[in-house]
Amino acid sequence: MQKRWTGPLAWLLVLLLAFSAAGCAKKPDEAPKPPLNLPVADDTVAAIVTALANLDVSRAALDSSTVQAQSDVDQIISGMDGFKPKVTAGPIVYAKDTPDATVTLTYSWPFPAGAWSYESPVKLVHSQGWKLVWSPAVVHPKLDATNRLVHTRTVAKRAGITGNNGVALVEEHTVVKVGIDKTFIPADQWAAAARALAGVVGVNPDAYAAQVAAAGPRAFVVAITLRQGQVPAAVASIKGAAGVESKAMLPLSPDFADEILGVVGEATPELIKASNGEIAAGDQVGLTGLQRRHDAQLRGKAGARVTIVGRRAPSASPAPSASGSSAASASASARPSATPSPQASVTPTVIFNADPVAGTPLQISLDMDLQLKAEKVMAGIPGASAAAIVRPSDGAVLAIANSPGTAGQPEANFGKWAPGSTFKIATTLALLRKGLTPDSIVNCTATTTVNGWPFKNYSDFPSSKVGRIPLKDAVASSCNTAFINEYGRVTGDDLMAAAASLGVGVDYDAGAPVFYGEVPKPDSDVKKAQEFIGQGGVLASPLAMAGLAASVAAGKTTVPWLVATAKPTPKAAPLTAEEADHLRTVMSYTVQAGSGRVLAGVATGAKTGTAEYGTGATLPTHGWMICYTANDLAVAVWVKDGASGSGTAGPIIVQLLS
Repeated sequence: MQKRWTGPLAWLLVLLLAFSAAGCAKKPDEAPKPPLNLPVADDTVAAIVTALANLDVSRAALDSSTVQAQSDVDQIISGMDGFKPKVTAGPIVYAKDTPDATVTLTYSWPFPAGAWSYESPVKLVHSQGWKLVWSPAVVHPKLDATNRLVHTRTVAKRAGITGNNGVALVEEHTVVKVGIDKTFIPADQWAAAARALAGVVGVNPDAYAAQVAAAGPRAFVVAITLRQGQVPAAVASIKGAAGVESKAMLPLSPDFADEILGVVGEATPELIKASNGEIAAGDQVGLTGLQRRHDAQLRGKAGARVTIVGRRAPSASPAPSASGSSAASASASARPSATPSPQASVTPTVIFNADPVAGTPLQISLDMDLQLKAEKVMAGIPGASAAAIVRPSDGAVLAIANSPGTAGQPEANFGKWAPGSTFKIATTLALLRKGLTPDSIVNCTATTTVNGWPFKNYSDFPSSKVGRIPLKDAVASSCNTAFINEYGRVTGDDLMAAAASLGVGVDYDAGAPVFYGEVPKPDSDVKKAQEFIGQGGVLASPLAMAGLAASVAAGKTTVPWLVATAKPTPKAAPLTAEEADHLRTVMSYTVQAGSGRVLAGVATGAKTGTAEYGTGATLPTHGWMICYTANDLAVAVWVKDGASGSGTAGPIIVQLLS
């Protein structure tokens, strides 16, 4: 039977035990104390961490020569391609009776495919202040005076771009770099060979000859890179000419959607500098278009390997500094030179390896067949013109094409032009929201005036339509005055809201450059009247107007998108079923009995437009036409200096949809 303590004696025992436990316990906030009443080493450790992170110990508090220590660091990292580690320190552990301490440093080298992290315990001593006991092992535990680190880089496989239904639009192709190999011919033949090759492959002879002359005596100077099978046969007859095969990511045809897809080429110094080590000299990166915008996804992440190798002997040429080391697939300091420098006898040991991470394909909406057809049609259009095709059911951009007259400008998706009477569909929606219907009577006068500013219809407006007519007739015949006479019913905010419900005038990110239009709040009645007919401050791209037609067809706000992972979410008030039905009524009536008859049998609903621009007594106009079809397509075409929408833009749509 156990004996139980009770009474005063028991309480005394409890108190003694409590005081004993309290005396042994360490306060949670009590910091480690140095021995011998020395100061703490926190500031010294912080300064050392900063110095090692910058790979510059020339001013650090060390127990030995900082010159020798910096020489060690320079040798150690000479093959690390300019990478620098992040360094942190753990708790400082002080000795009990001696003036020294230890601390564990954690290094993390930020390689693209994965960080290389490890710990390195280091020692501190106090001698006129705390100092780091230097040795190469401070940088890595396996380093000593005979070895160093070398980083080897493996480029990741670049991914392609797929279009509608997963069709490959950009994929890897074999290419041939064609140029002059200066080792094949005597120096006095270099210039003639360069000019001859330039003439055959179509590059500037003077510029290429100068490029060849400036290159080293053993250089291979590339004149042009061609797809396999496209090298002219005449190249073989030019002495000194040669071809080197390689791989490149290319579209399915040389000019396929180039203004959207963009190009891949060698990384520029600016891109390399901005990449924080992810891009190196010689890398193939996106330079324009979607290739540039989504380069990180397509490029993937380069692999990294770190190897311990022997140091160069003192007689060797100076190793490059970290800031000037090569960023190619292997460190410049690790490559053999013409006269190799002797190295310490050290068996190379791999201490870190991260495999490259291949790029991820980019899925976009372009349809190969429709894009090819659109490009073929637009290639034959004189002057500047652009076309866009959208799928109303989901907003997918199926084709974007510009005529040669646009001089490479992305007018189809980023042009900023007054949409003219095609914008009357948005104005119609604003009027519908004020109680009108397609059959409501409006006043189509020959002319009208707003605050002293005269307005009229286009020059050959049919006189039979002048008078009081249904709204659907005003749309079909594109009567300017009928709409302007109703401007008092609608506020600027109403007009902006109606346009937004049709996807126009609100900025979205489609994963690619797209101008969705601009509908500024008018600052006067005159400006509002101008905006009623798609002028004033109203601007749009063909793609934005194709989205407007698509919204009517789908009965919902349809915002065109190009990249599958960047489908915009509409921000505006949605269309009601009745509104959508009324808009389809007026657009289909335009094809049946109005200015859209040119699309009869091709499109279900349409709207034409012209927009004046410039200054002078007689203003030039742009021609527009938008439409939608029964098979889930919406199209917009813009023609610079087009006399009318039906006469200039309409025939282009017929070609696109035939």
